[in-house]
Amino acid sequence: MEDIFEAISNSEQRSEEWYAQRLGKFTASRFGDLMTNGRKKDEVLGQTAISYIYEKAAEILTGERKEIFGTALDWGNEYEPICKAYYSELRGVTIEEMPFVQINDYSGASPDGMVDGELIEIKCPYNTANHLKTAFEGYIDPKYLWQMQGQMLATGALACRFLSFDPRIKDERFKLIEIRVEQDLEMQEQLRERLAFANDYLRNLLNIK
Repeated sequence: MEDIFEAISNSEQRSEEWYAQRLGKFTASRFGDLMTNGRKKDEVLGQTAISYIYEKAAEILTGERKEIFGTALDWGNEYEPICKAYYSELRGVTIEEMPFVQINDYSGASPDGMVDGELIEIKCPYNTANHLKTAFEGYIDPKYLWQMQGQMLATGALACRFLSFDPRIKDERFKLIEIRVEQDLEMQEQLRERLAFANDYLRNLLNIK
């Protein structure tokens, strides 16, 4: 499978239309931020959640998205398509590309793909130790669990395959780890309620009735 790594060198750029669809909306990759709670009993939202809501307010008022840069992000974007090709050959499956799917008019999700009716979510950790924590302990960061439940809420899928991939690992047993995460209706209801609360918070900030 080494030729796969040579065949694909860079992630495709996200289209402007895709960014436009997401502008001002809460998106699944940040649902984990939105689910943080305040420290006091009467505080529903944590500071991380409030900061994310302010980002959405800024997008709505400026019509511009916040640019995010970083080594870890660049690494993930570069190796996601390589992981897809590797997984497709390893499992003998075809990955269907997915668009941005709305949950409602203020939130949605962009799954990394779908295989046989199940979503896939790809992570390519820059820190190999994080990948190995998944490999050896089956650990998935809670923010990724919220992301996947959000994707299932948006699409109606009953399961999402979490793929952690590190091309630097020579031992094929640990290069790609797959964990199947099933739909959790309780988590999805909590998420739906938090999204509604966050949208009300955002509308109040902007004085939108």
